[in-house]
Amino acid sequence: MSEKLEVILVDIGNSSIKTTEVIDGAFSHTQTWQNLDEILAKYPNTPFMISSVRKISPERLGRGDALLLSHKTPLPITIDYKTPETLGADRIAAAVGAAEVFPGKNNLVIDLGTCMTIDLIDAAGVFRGGIISPGLTMRMKAMANYTDQLPDISSEWKVIQSNELGKSTKECLLSGSFWGIINEINGIIRTLEKDFTSLNTILTGGDAHFFESKLKAHIFAGSKIVQKGLYRIWKYQGNAFIG
Repeated sequence: MSEKLEVILVDIGNSSIKTTEVIDGAFSHTQTWQNLDEILAKYPNTPFMISSVRKISPERLGRGDALLLSHKTPLPITIDYKTPETLGADRIAAAVGAAEVFPGKNNLVIDLGTCMTIDLIDAAGVFRGGIISPGLTMRMKAMANYTDQLPDISSEWKVIQSNELGKSTKECLLSGSFWGIINEINGIIRTLEKDFTSLNTILTGGDAHFFESKLKAHIFAGSKIVQKGLYRIWKYQGNAFIG
């Protein structure tokens, strides 16, 4: 019996596009792209489930078998947010993914990408809100862009050696960016644990692996948490796509 390609999960980020094939309910073959048109051309007869942080209209896709996630999409969780129309699709998908993988738990999803987002989904499956702050590279670039003499280390920071206290300007910039994120995350976790017991922390995003071993909380790696959320949302529609 031949395998069935059910749906293509498409995660459109600020810097790249990732696709994951779902074959008979299992994730297969994740690929990175730069151009959406190439993806549409490769899979002309397969449904799409799309999360995008870029502005894309359903008309831009030019097909009726593609579901573009938005605040209007029926979801298996509840969104408690004052401006749901401004809530990023990636954050929605990650929240659904967390509730799917860890049901009945207070889940904290930390996404370390261009920006850092920290979102709480409580044990009842309610998205309670979150935090947005600059990501690692953005912090480095901002310090260079808004000063006269500080260098931009965003393309070389991986080869700079630094502890908590830097011994050169570049080391200080790295320490401030890197340890600033670590202490920000640890502080937020400590604060939220006062109201949400047994907080389950999920770390995801392109920069997540740089921080996993540095955080005090027990961390679950969530490299496919967005894709898992997208697939759960797609199944929740009963395969009846909406525009």
